[in-house]
Amino acid sequence: MTHPSMTGFGTSFLDCPMGRLSLEIKSVNSRYFEFNPRLADEFRWAETMIREKIQQRISRGKVECRLGLSRTEASLSALKIHAPGLSSALRLAHEIRRDHPEITMLSVAEILKLPGVTQEHQLSQDELGALMDTLLTQALDQFSQSRQAEGARLTESILDRTHKLRRLADQAQSLLPQAVDAQRKRLSEKLREAITGALSSTDDAKAPVTGVTAAQQEALEERIRIETAAFGLRVDIAEEIDRLNSHLSAAEKMMTASATSGTSAGKRLDFLTQEMNREANTLGSKAASVELSNIAIDMKLLIEQIREQAQNLE
Repeated sequence: MTHPSMTGFGTSFLDCPMGRLSLEIKSVNSRYFEFNPRLADEFRWAETMIREKIQQRISRGKVECRLGLSRTEASLSALKIHAPGLSSALRLAHEIRRDHPEITMLSVAEILKLPGVTQEHQLSQDELGALMDTLLTQALDQFSQSRQAEGARLTESILDRTHKLRRLADQAQSLLPQAVDAQRKRLSEKLREAITGALSSTDDAKAPVTGVTAAQQEALEERIRIETAAFGLRVDIAEEIDRLNSHLSAAEKMMTASATSGTSAGKRLDFLTQEMNREANTLGSKAASVELSNIAIDMKLLIEQIREQAQNLE
């Protein structure tokens, strides 16, 4: 079993003495269940029954249902002229032509459409209700298969993005020591320049500075250690990475469990993406290098893609 998508499509057809009944169900994503019936006038009475049966199978989505009846060769062959009705229609037509000769005479096809001119086999509401129940079951089965297939594709895409987020998190954590070391070197150069009045010619932060006393050198090194430690604390992203990985684990477990049980995952995943985005924003604000800043941006793009896909899951 897989996560059902809110996007789906299903159709069914059934021949009866009245002709061919056709039913079409399609759905697009929506936060709630919305039902939009497109029923022929003779089937308006069945709207409540159709809604209830559809809602038993669909909990979220904007659902459109079309139900119609078309003539078949068999139904047309069973169609008979109702002589009294035809006589009445022709009489009225002649009277109209007599008083209004400018009006064009009705064609045979137009006369046949007039109420009472033809007789056909009629089904009771109970008989039609049983046929509609069969139609709905068939269309909903096809609709569910369509949603399951789309849901499987979305699930695979979402899990692919959670794996990419994990790799970005690992990459960010590995880059942090380099960023802190680069900041230590920048601090060392600035402080040495302030003391000696010239930039150091070496990248080694612990190399002695010419013309500086031992006490001054020791104070300089202590200042560098303090400033570097403070910087390291400000840009430390270990907690953000831990929380992000925790949210990713929760999302992946939820997707796996939901796929097994068929329960809804969309709303819970939407909440988790909000939490992931919060951690990515914090990581971006702490970015100690261009590389880390770019990683935070890439993370936010992936999280937004997951959020958009979650909107399509039931």
